[in-house]
Amino acid sequence: MSKRALAHQLDQGITPAVLMNEFGEVDGDGSLLHDHPRSDDVELEALLSGCICCDLSGEFSEKVGHLVRKSKGAPLFIETTGLADTGQLVRGVEKALAASQTGSIRGKLGSVIVMVDAPRFVKLGTYWTAAKDHLDQADIVVLNKMDQIERRQADRIESRIKAANPEATVVKAVHADVQIDRILRMPRAGSVAMQLHGEIKNSAAGYQSGSFKILKPFDPVCQEAWLKRFERSVIRMKGFVKVQGRTGFQELQWIMGSLALTPYTGVRQSQARLVVSVNPI
Repeated sequence: MSKRALAHQLDQGITPAVLMNEFGEVDGDGSLLHDHPRSDDVELEALLSGCICCDLSGEFSEKVGHLVRKSKGAPLFIETTGLADTGQLVRGVEKALAASQTGSIRGKLGSVIVMVDAPRFVKLGTYWTAAKDHLDQADIVVLNKMDQIERRQADRIESRIKAANPEATVVKAVHADVQIDRILRMPRAGSVAMQLHGEIKNSAAGYQSGSFKILKPFDPVCQEAWLKRFERSVIRMKGFVKVQGRTGFQELQWIMGSLALTPYTGVRQSQARLVVSVNPI
């Protein structure tokens, strides 16, 4: 969805700023944002090897202030790691914006958009106790991968989302295909400004990340079988790889027991590399 949002702004003649946060040491998502012909006009910054709501909070404040001044009134998109605590992130953004107000340059928080993986929503809650916290401070919840679940299951998930945050707008999607202009125009929910005090907690505690290169094309069937053996430990894997029987690079996404490979159509990828996040339980 970040890629669509960026393309929408560029097509409107707007050059937004983007701040990407990766728990690992490689900015894989950042490279996907370069596919638009005008992506070189975008001020893109990355914060790697940590989470911006806790261990990278100081650097995060500096980056936000820098990008607000650099963008000169254009939107600033912040994409977090999935382990970030949304409430702490909102507080961090508001503090950073308050500290960066100088002269005519003034920024305000637009909206908090949370992506929910519909088929794995319930399972995620059993693996990660902080998962529900994501919903508490959301303005918009995009319930994604609706084509992979039945209507009854979708209704139960939507009920849980509404129970956690009655003020949030739920938008259903397939392949994160949403009406970007509608999403960006939605106002903040009334509950987002609530409960932003309290003790700072480390939502990424216990999780580790690493990256490695793949020297040869691999067999996806064997790879998926290996990953399923460690499904509760290897919670996330993403990157660009070469696969037996396919030409060019493939974008690899693994999350909670599901492996997806899609052809990479960009031009900037030059090596096969993966980032893995694990929970050593």
